[in-house]
Amino acid sequence: MLQDFYGLDETYQENLLTKYYRKLGHKVIVIASTYDSVFDYVQDNNDSKKLKSVVYEFGAKIYKLPYSINILHKLKKHAGVFEILEKERPDLIYIHDIHLNLKEAVQYVKINRNCKIIMDYHADYTNSAKNWISLNILHKLIRKPFFNWYKKYISEIFPVVPASTVFLHEVYNVPLSKMKMLPLGCDYEKCLEIQKNTDTEALKNSLKIHENDFVIITGGKFDPIKKTEILIKAVEKINDTNIHLIVFGKAAEQFKDYEEELFNIVKKSNVHFLGWIDNDRALEYMTIADVAIFPASQSVLWQQAIGMHLPLIVGDLGGQQPEYLNFYENMITIKTEDILEENFGKHILTLKNDPVLLSKMKEGAKNSAAKHLDYKIICERTLQVLSNDI
Repeated sequence: MLQDFYGLDETYQENLLTKYYRKLGHKVIVIASTYDSVFDYVQDNNDSKKLKSVVYEFGAKIYKLPYSINILHKLKKHAGVFEILEKERPDLIYIHDIHLNLKEAVQYVKINRNCKIIMDYHADYTNSAKNWISLNILHKLIRKPFFNWYKKYISEIFPVVPASTVFLHEVYNVPLSKMKMLPLGCDYEKCLEIQKNTDTEALKNSLKIHENDFVIITGGKFDPIKKTEILIKAVEKINDTNIHLIVFGKAAEQFKDYEEELFNIVKKSNVHFLGWIDNDRALEYMTIADVAIFPASQSVLWQQAIGMHLPLIVGDLGGQQPEYLNFYENMITIKTEDILEENFGKHILTLKNDPVLLSKMKEGAKNSAAKHLDYKIICERTLQVLSNDI
């Protein structure tokens, strides 16, 4: 796999693909940047003095390479990629987004005709091309010609959300017929293990949650775009002693004021701030929740919550089309203009007071995880390209 960031002990797409490719018996090589911290990566705090290194996770070899090109943290290229490809001799090269090292991947495939390239794509109008320069210079003037030069060598293109399909079609002129959506998934094996082994009674007791209380969970990196304050205000306004909200996560340095704002909203409701916790711990807390709510901005936590068989309530910031995860009526989507505390409050009370509906949505989440979002299934889908004719 060829990408930018790869952090050890994370639960991002690249980690879970690596884990499940290995479980399927394949040798996995990852080529990534020298970043170790996701917070450094998000804030572009690159240490240009870091040298090449090799680390291991799940038995996969991860090459951490310095950039040979890094223009404004937007156009990046790793040094020494072709030499690694020649050494490791892959049968499949999985590229995340339009990576400048696509050139080296194509160079390798031209020599090794049995190797195939697949590419997934994460950008859409909500997370990229937000201004004229980004759309017209970065995407259309620079990346598009580069991509067009090499795209005939890409066997499959996998947008990860419907909005990415639209973006590739409108900005890069990729025909809709040439793309197949490949959603981000969940570590379903881990989810089932944690459901089985977590002492839910002890966990509830630690937060003074009673057996019949209604529990909501949310979390992630605190960022104003996620509108977490709307959910906290909704719970505060309901002011029901039988409703608890679990909030895990923390803010990057530039959003510390926003984090403080979240803390200050709570006056009388049962809101539990846990701080930053690792993924296993987050999944453990999901075992005592009745519903997961994310007011805005897509997150891999959506899929993890579904993996824990939780109904979802999410806000659509516009263009995200989150309904692609609503496989079995396991999800409520709130439109952009309706992302208001009173609407979240209404849905919270509806689910709290309708155990039949809640149970139906939980069963829908269980089926969604088992049939669509298990990374074992997702990995198997990507490997089908090896049995297809070019």
